[in-house]
Amino acid sequence: MDQASLVESYIDDGRRLVDQLAADGQSIQAAFWAKTEDNGNWFLHVVTDNVAKLGPAAAYRAIDDSLKKLRDCSISISEVKALNPTNRIARDVIALARSGDLGNVAHFGVGLIPNIEEGWMYRTSRHSSAMANQMTTEEVAREVVRLMNRGPGILAPSHVTLKDGTVFSGVPFSLQLGSQQAMVVQFVVDHEHAPRVLQLDEIASIA
Repeated sequence: MDQASLVESYIDDGRRLVDQLAADGQSIQAAFWAKTEDNGNWFLHVVTDNVAKLGPAAAYRAIDDSLKKLRDCSISISEVKALNPTNRIARDVIALARSGDLGNVAHFGVGLIPNIEEGWMYRTSRHSSAMANQMTTEEVAREVVRLMNRGPGILAPSHVTLKDGTVFSGVPFSLQLGSQQAMVVQFVVDHEHAPRVLQLDEIASIA
């Protein structure tokens, strides 16, 4: 990673990892990129009860298991730090997150949190398990058609959760009958050269 500035792909992939952790049922109190005054390097900090409940090694294994489910992810487990919610920095970040509406990702600079030069914080409160809002196949099909008919212009990617717990963001552009007589949908996904092709019945929800 360019340690001078946090590049967009890392911010996006951090969001994907937070989504995946939530889909995998992990309890995440906060998640944020931070560059500390100690070494000036960027790390993705994940605040989770698993550090105390399971131990640090098991907490990292759980995060790594979710990380491995992400295709073409720019983040490695060596760039992730698992923090207990009682950690001082974790407490400060959680307090900052509760102080107002941060949007989906919020940037914060020097002075807000001791020992942190710069950071990017994700909202995590909206996340739930992958099956919490599961749609029927017919509902998924209707939503895909609606999204494909939004008209010209730059289209915002949709948040897609699969029944196996995988989460990604993509723009649907094709809905057709597949080789196994099942309806398939194709998505344009950032950082993936080929379209991602999925059967409709693989999708738990799309929004």
